[in-house]
Amino acid sequence: MNTHKLKQYTFAIFCAITTCFQTSCTQNFEEYNRNPTALTPEQMLGDNVLMGEKIKGISPVLVQGHQNDSQIIEQMVASEYGGYISCVNPWGNSGNFYTYNPRIGWIGITFEKIMSQIYTSFFKIKEETGGKGIVYAWAQIMRVAGSLKLSDTYGPIPYSKVSKENLTSSYDSMEELYNQMFSDLQEAIDVISISVSAGEDFTSLKDFDYFYQGDFKRWVKFANTLKLRMAMRLANVKPELAQQKGEEALTHTIGVMTETGDAAWSSFNDGMNPFYRSAYTWNGGECVVSANLSSYLQGYEDPRLTKYINEPENGSTGYAGVRNGIKQSQGTFAAYQKWAKPRIGQDDKQLVMSAAEAYFLRAEYALRWGKGNAREYYEKGVEISMSERGATIGNYLKSAKTPASYKDPINPLHNADAVTKVCPKYNESAQIEENLERIMIQKWLASFPNGWEAWVDFRRTGYPKRFPIVNNLSSEGVSSERGMRRLPYPESERNTNRKNYDAALVLLGGADKGTTELWWAKKN
Repeated sequence: MNTHKLKQYTFAIFCAITTCFQTSCTQNFEEYNRNPTALTPEQMLGDNVLMGEKIKGISPVLVQGHQNDSQIIEQMVASEYGGYISCVNPWGNSGNFYTYNPRIGWIGITFEKIMSQIYTSFFKIKEETGGKGIVYAWAQIMRVAGSLKLSDTYGPIPYSKVSKENLTSSYDSMEELYNQMFSDLQEAIDVISISVSAGEDFTSLKDFDYFYQGDFKRWVKFANTLKLRMAMRLANVKPELAQQKGEEALTHTIGVMTETGDAAWSSFNDGMNPFYRSAYTWNGGECVVSANLSSYLQGYEDPRLTKYINEPENGSTGYAGVRNGIKQSQGTFAAYQKWAKPRIGQDDKQLVMSAAEAYFLRAEYALRWGKGNAREYYEKGVEISMSERGATIGNYLKSAKTPASYKDPINPLHNADAVTKVCPKYNESAQIEENLERIMIQKWLASFPNGWEAWVDFRRTGYPKRFPIVNNLSSEGVSSERGMRRLPYPESERNTNRKNYDAALVLLGGADKGTTELWWAKKN
């Protein structure tokens, strides 16, 4: 992300949310996502396509496709904190996410961008549909998914009281938020399920669906899997509710994802895959593979190794990644950027949710509450993941291999011993905690490079274990081992929504810092 692009990005993002609904900030976003060959509004009236256009405005909340949005939200936050990639550009060293001292101007971007993406279009859809029908239900699924991502990052957020007229609303506690999101998601699942069962024709919406090309049965599977994902967030703090909501998702007539074709991949970008752009085209490459990922894949001799990682560009052999959190200089940047990078192609789609994840969620559910066979779900998840990535599984599920120790390609002071001895082979006689770690490791490997779920799992379970960051520059006492627990709210909330911001800190139950635990992570 060069300086010119950063300035452009900062200008676009730091329009306050209220301004976004009134000025060219919102107008530009919608225009950017508009199909240049789309029909005129007059031509589209009466067949749901006009509202399909608005769906495109919400779609990036599932995974950001614009280059700058992706880098600062998906890569610098989610994939960095999820342990998949390591950012190596110093960006002036005036504060970086990867050294746990993110600059003030960056910490609120995820909040402001996703809130704008959700509500710019959502209220228009709600108004034009009367809050009914398949398009509104579709928008609700995306609203819930985007709001979950926001809450995963910050904690309590505005949700139930947000309206077109009241954008700077009060926040919901995380418990209230989950209750409302479960309700909204279930309503959407019910509406779309009825339409799918009735054999309704969704052809008019196909071209506006970046993920499933108008296959709404798969949208129901996505929504049920999202519900199961949300349920497992609550396993430690609301186990009875987690069981109930998980059971609802699993016993639904259409159910959760079960096969490779159910995975959600986004085709939206602004010319090329944004991970490819930042890893290979910007300043010689601004991100590489994390040492965490290379340690597990190399030690396990994992068949996905060559599907996830390219060998170094400097001609050396091996797939060594780079430790997270190294305070970079221009010299180290030039050196580290030549090492192992994510194997992502220019035209590759972006992963939103893998079908394998559904099996690992089911494995965790079974492990905790004895409903179903955890081993079978675990092994099926690994098999599906291999299939999703075009890898041959071989004897992987019988493997007793463990993660590899790490040798830094440049500085031996960064070398580190392996962080765990857990292997891919399932051990039914092991303690629950060992198999929970095993499940979380494979769930993490299956979700590369989408780091949101990985960051959540690390905070709520402590798995997969990872190397501590090298240079911890936090002024708030963030632990190098446990990592950033959340991001502080944006300055715009403190400055323009102060009363509600102050009340949100009471709901958060701690200071507006990166050390404060979120509700579902307090027991880890």
